[in-house]
Amino acid sequence: MPERRIYLVRHAIAEDRSASDRDADRALTREGRKKMKRAARGLAALEIGEPTVLTSPLVRARETADLLVEALPGATLEVCDLLAPGVDANALAAFLERHPSAGAVMLVGHEPDMGELVARWLTGARSGFATRFRKGAVACLIAGMLPPQGRATLEWFMTADQLGAIGTS
Repeated sequence: MPERRIYLVRHAIAEDRSASDRDADRALTREGRKKMKRAARGLAALEIGEPTVLTSPLVRARETADLLVEALPGATLEVCDLLAPGVDANALAAFLERHPSAGAVMLVGHEPDMGELVARWLTGARSGFATRFRKGAVACLIAGMLPPQGRATLEWFMTADQLGAIGTS
């Protein structure tokens, strides 16, 4: 498989409790939306192309993905149940190898899953690499084959604030 960029995105700041009291229904806060819009503009300034954005079905992740798609010309959005909390890294890697996305794919999900995916795809082990994956942070990996067959390379890792600073410069 040719190399492609994989962007792992933790959802933006969300409310502590939803009106329904269901975790899956927690929406982004006003601050979360504002920070993610700035971060998304930063990603656009980096000219990351036209990624396929795959998102967890949970409300906070879907709202984060919507903001990314709005800011990234040509980006497309798909809900991916594999990105719900409790991600199976091997199943997700197999799915990505079969997925028709061209040069870049963006995965929007949750912690600790995003940090564990970075660790697993860089080292082959869930605990092989520690990250502090803050809300709205993005890690950019480059990979041809993901574990268990291959490994990814970390190109960069930025917080929402760092991306936001890029978007305003």
